[in-house]
Amino acid sequence: MGLQEQQKVADETITKASPELRDINWDLHSHPEVLFQEHHAHKVLTNFLEERGFKVDRSAFGLETAFRASYGPEGARAVAINLEYDALEQIGHACGHNLIATAGLAAAIGTAEAIKQGKINGRVVAIGTPAEEGGGGKIKMIRAGAYDDIFCCVMVHPAKKDNAYVTSMCGSELTIEYIGKPAHAMAAPWDGINALDAVTLLQTSIGLLRQQIMPSDRIRGVVLQAGQRSGVIPAYAKARYCVRSASLERYSVLKQKFINCLEAAALATGCELKTDWLPAYWDIRTNEALAAKFVEHMERQGVSFRSAYEQKMDQDCFSTDMGNVTYVVPSIHPTFEIISPGGTIHTAHFAAAARAQDAHDRTLRCGRAMASTALQVLMDDDFAAAVRRQFDAEDWSIAADPALA
Repeated sequence: MGLQEQQKVADETITKASPELRDINWDLHSHPEVLFQEHHAHKVLTNFLEERGFKVDRSAFGLETAFRASYGPEGARAVAINLEYDALEQIGHACGHNLIATAGLAAAIGTAEAIKQGKINGRVVAIGTPAEEGGGGKIKMIRAGAYDDIFCCVMVHPAKKDNAYVTSMCGSELTIEYIGKPAHAMAAPWDGINALDAVTLLQTSIGLLRQQIMPSDRIRGVVLQAGQRSGVIPAYAKARYCVRSASLERYSVLKQKFINCLEAAALATGCELKTDWLPAYWDIRTNEALAAKFVEHMERQGVSFRSAYEQKMDQDCFSTDMGNVTYVVPSIHPTFEIISPGGTIHTAHFAAAARAQDAHDRTLRCGRAMASTALQVLMDDDFAAAVRRQFDAEDWSIAADPALA
């Protein structure tokens, strides 16, 4: 059987499984679980894949709610499909990760059935990635070797528009502590070292810095603690900040400028400075060969896309740990439109929209397109070579800087 016949097998498999996939979709939506607590989702997803003949490794790569499910001959070219399934506190699946998981399941079983019927020398690997919402699950999994034997990786994300050439911001969050010395603010303020002053200087420095940073740079923060009584020099202050830029290269510059502000405030006040940086989410570097093929397989299902140039011009302000995966293997992270009249992602309106039947139907279209793209990689050596050639032509040297991890 040829490529088109196998893609038809995948399409039909996904369509046939739609009722069961919808039940799983709604089950996940009804049981939202926050980062690293996705025990119900882990059980539901792994059981489904195991029943479909996948070799399943539960609690994989040192993470209790991660998994890896593989179908196809060991050692063959492998396409990974990432599944996300963590939710947000209070507003549940307001980022639509129930749809991401459903699309991933659909693509995985469609590709697997084609591998089975066509005796294709290739593998599909469904990778369950917990804690995208702030926990950096994929970063931990990359370091544990989750993508070492993977040729390329695909996933999709619900949003307000269809875009196969998505960009994301690169950045990290950190907790800041300034430690000073208490003193009576009236009787002997000269004996104190004012941690609140250090935070004030930090904020002032950032405010002045904004004139010299790029329009796409972002520095945002909140003060968590800065003294309790007006009559005592604050000996301790705590803040949380987020630093983001449009690319890893630009982030390396902005991060150092921000560190300079941190250290200058400590030096000026005499405070001790402590920082705790979370792992950085890197920007998405889309593999254009994969993206173009994904668009082709979406358009045959009736979805219209703007030109590749117009899609690339979208300025997306989110960050995702999928960006880190794109630095490791050729990858795509397309977004697909779901109808949410009341608001965009991370709102209660979007959470409600993520449960709609229409959203499920759009999700399965993405599942079919991912399966067809995966089969193209597994069966078309020339296309696979083009995917790898584009990846190898990129300059990835910035990723070797340990200060940006």
